[in-house]
Amino acid sequence: MHRLFRLSRRAWGGIVLLLVVTGALLGVTGHLVSGQDGLALARLLPKGALAYIQARDLSNLLAQWRASSVHDRYYASDSFRAFRRSRLWAKLNERIREFEEGVGVTLTEDTVMQMAGKATAIAMYDMGKLELVFVTELSAQQAAATPLLARRATFEARTTAAGQPYLVRELVTDGGRLRQGLCVATPPGKLVVTTSEALMQRTLDNLDGKGDDHVLASMGPTLAAAQGFTPHEVTLWTDLPRLRQQPYFGYYWVHGAKAPRLDEVEATLADLELTSEGLVERRWSLTSGRAVPAAFTPQQQPAVARLLNAAPFAAVETLPADAADLPARVAVDLLLPPLRPVAASEPPRIRVIEDTASGTARRGRYQRLDERFDRDVDDPDAVSSRSPAGQAASARPVDPLESELASLFRSAQPDCLARLGETTTEGSAPFVTFERALALHCGRPFDTKAYEAALARAIARRYFVAGTTPPVTWEVTSTGVVVPRAAVPLERCGAYFVSGDLVVMASSADYARRLKSRLDGTAARAAVRPASNLTGTYRQATVRLRALAPDYQRALRLIDAPGASGLEPLEGEADDASVSFMGQNIPSLLTAVEAFDVVTMESAATGRVRMERVNYAFRPTATAGE
Repeated sequence: MHRLFRLSRRAWGGIVLLLVVTGALLGVTGHLVSGQDGLALARLLPKGALAYIQARDLSNLLAQWRASSVHDRYYASDSFRAFRRSRLWAKLNERIREFEEGVGVTLTEDTVMQMAGKATAIAMYDMGKLELVFVTELSAQQAAATPLLARRATFEARTTAAGQPYLVRELVTDGGRLRQGLCVATPPGKLVVTTSEALMQRTLDNLDGKGDDHVLASMGPTLAAAQGFTPHEVTLWTDLPRLRQQPYFGYYWVHGAKAPRLDEVEATLADLELTSEGLVERRWSLTSGRAVPAAFTPQQQPAVARLLNAAPFAAVETLPADAADLPARVAVDLLLPPLRPVAASEPPRIRVIEDTASGTARRGRYQRLDERFDRDVDDPDAVSSRSPAGQAASARPVDPLESELASLFRSAQPDCLARLGETTTEGSAPFVTFERALALHCGRPFDTKAYEAALARAIARRYFVAGTTPPVTWEVTSTGVVVPRAAVPLERCGAYFVSGDLVVMASSADYARRLKSRLDGTAARAAVRPASNLTGTYRQATVRLRALAPDYQRALRLIDAPGASGLEPLEGEADDASVSFMGQNIPSLLTAVEAFDVVTMESAATGRVRMERVNYAFRPTATAGE
């Protein structure tokens, strides 16, 4: 752990992260490359990759990344200091250290810059073993000047069966448990580096272009389905089912390997384009064939435009016919979340490893991600899934209000659902309120009386002792918002309003009033959402970061009360202070991406293909490189 500070700016293991961050924070004008020509390097890298990423000009991207003010701001941030404490980062750096000591080259940003040519590709084959292939376009003179080839005397010269030469240095890695071969080759116009001799031989065998043992063949079905795909600055392809089988993916990915929505995705292709206005990300996901959501109709588009302009956060999606359960669940969570105690027998909501501590024979989840975790995370036999009994124990109970609202919504025939949200502060008070709302675009009249009766019964169950329940009445305010009343106004118990064919339920009466004013205003009714760039669009969303960020920063400082526990300093680094998650980590990460103003997203579906387009717009005052 004490070596982490020295290694904080390594880019070899984290080069994918650098590419993504570069794409998110730098603004340059992109130009188009034809699809197959732009994926020429994918013909060299062998099949079997978990993920393939390429940069059209890695040298230029890294140079712009280092010249950006965000570069220094990120590395100096509390968020990056916290990241250096993660077990993933620790294990990655430990593996890099083993390669460094075996070869005698220290891998820093400068080292990677010397090895980065124009078109560059990386394929990852095993996350735990760091089995990968790196190919970049360099001249023979440039390749000879790289740090690895400067140490060529420490390598052994070998050839493939076809006579292709390469250099190999056998290394002991993973604490002595693995023997790997760091290999280097310089075919005409290229530098190839692999962490497996077998991968090097297969890569060189692909130079003749005659076989089909290459990543491009694996990408074929996804490319065939990705209509309109053209590679730009950065392109990423993943074999998601195989990637999810990697223990590291399950333990370190934020949603875990068992995220239900990933079950149907077979492969994903993503592309990043940099422009002077911001970043455009396009994604194509090949699925196993879930029902295709209905696209927005011309009749729905005016309501969609109004809703997307009604709040700093707005997400609108179509609903299938007779889809009342989803709106009912969202409404209950918004209006009166069910009180659900967590049973002591319920398993933790993380992936579970059998943790048998020596001397105690105790079994359970890991309490510390220590050396035993590092060892077991690479051992697939150590992983166990949650038992059927545990899954049943965590089943969500049906709330009576949810059943009543589902029946009510079914009669109103909603065809679109919108989630709206924003933050508010009250004058100089040190409090931040997170407001939310649900809006339904209905095909038939909404039964307001049935809604009021259902909410009144739920309010009585939740807030009053049996036998002492005062009557709950509903009042129409001067603004047209309907609010419940008992002995006093119930500001957060189901305020709603109807605006044309929209029914809006808000987290508070005040938020309902503000939303109604916006939705009924002249500007809202005149709002025209730019036509979708995708065919079959069924979801659109807008996040106005500049409007949301100040209150989120304020809320995080409030949540991070004095004395709250943070991540401990690194071992052996006396001057490295603890990092609190809420007060330092997240706020500093938000600051690092403050160049963005508005993010818009649209999703579409055609057959087995799901498409997404995300636009990250820079702030109007931001300049290139910021």
